[in-house]
Amino acid sequence: MKFSSLTDRIVNDDSDSPRKIDPWAVHNLAVQRAAQGDAITMLSIGQESNETTPDIVVEAAVDSLRSGRHHYADVRGDERLRAAVSSYHNRLTGQSTAADNVTIYVGAQNALFAVAQVLLESTDEVILVAPFYTTYEATFGAPGPQVVTVKVEASDGYQLNEKSLLAAISSKTRAIVLNAPNNPLGSRYTEDQLTKIVQACVDNDIWLILDAVYIDTVDAESLALPHHVPGSENILITVGSLSKSHRMTGWRVGWAIGPDPLAEHLGNLSVCMHYGLAPFVMDAATVALEKSAETPALVRSVMRARRALVLESLVDLEPVRLLDAGQGMFVLLDVEPLGTDAYTFAMELLAAHDVSVLPCDGFGPGGQYLIRIGLCVDGQQLSDACDRIRQFIADKKTS
Repeated sequence: MKFSSLTDRIVNDDSDSPRKIDPWAVHNLAVQRAAQGDAITMLSIGQESNETTPDIVVEAAVDSLRSGRHHYADVRGDERLRAAVSSYHNRLTGQSTAADNVTIYVGAQNALFAVAQVLLESTDEVILVAPFYTTYEATFGAPGPQVVTVKVEASDGYQLNEKSLLAAISSKTRAIVLNAPNNPLGSRYTEDQLTKIVQACVDNDIWLILDAVYIDTVDAESLALPHHVPGSENILITVGSLSKSHRMTGWRVGWAIGPDPLAEHLGNLSVCMHYGLAPFVMDAATVALEKSAETPALVRSVMRARRALVLESLVDLEPVRLLDAGQGMFVLLDVEPLGTDAYTFAMELLAAHDVSVLPCDGFGPGGQYLIRIGLCVDGQQLSDACDRIRQFIADKKTS
């Protein structure tokens, strides 16, 4: 039987690798082994595995469900939730938005996919900064545009060279996608870079899509954002979620925020795509935003402590390089000096020491030798995992 060409475009396939790599193969194997009873330390996913959603949020969902809030809802998202998201977004970014600028989705991934669908088509180009999150190439390539990658270089300290990005713009460029802070690198952008990028988007009628799911897991004063740049209100789309900031990865609540015409098109797509979220989930999300403001601060504090532990444990790993942007939910290892690629390293580490890390082979050009270590567990478990990573590297050097 015949399938559409879309089925080829939504396959995560890293063109920078000599073989086809499933970016989640190591993690999926680790999950399978853990389900069979193996004691796996899971550092391969961006969530606090040993933490739970705040009680006030859980109770709000239970109370809402019992009150009968389990019928159809506004496909754009409950108005109270959209207002709460707008207020939260305005506080984080300084931008002035309203509930009508917000469309609620089944997580940020769903929001990114929807945005791609209403902006892009086969005659367009979309620019991604690589390494990028593993789903980006399939998500933004799904409508059929040419995906153009701008690779950050080790010689630039793994920071974006905006001249390279601006040089990649063509008459076909319809959108540029940024991730702040970047996953997996944790890198950020400067005010000067963002000013130049926004101006280029305004001048060339290009959308700027900002994936900001990690924005409230870092100290706000350390993060330059494009929302203050004149003209950004007309071209900027911000995608966010409660997954990281409020410990709600499994609740699947995300959003896209942009100009009024965008919200109208996204609403029309939502009718065709998911027909709205469960009202009791949206009620819980509203409570999270309105009454659990301390949770993001707690997440930031936990991440700082875990990062300090990892950096202390993995210092002086010659010849492997430890890459750390100072904040966020990950640190990276560059394993190229060991003469192995990231996928092989991660698979062998899992087999030898029961530690699951995420190889960045599937994160686009530049990720083939990078290992992403999630700050996913706490205390002794994290320390023991670092010891096993260090031992594995020592064994690789002498083998």
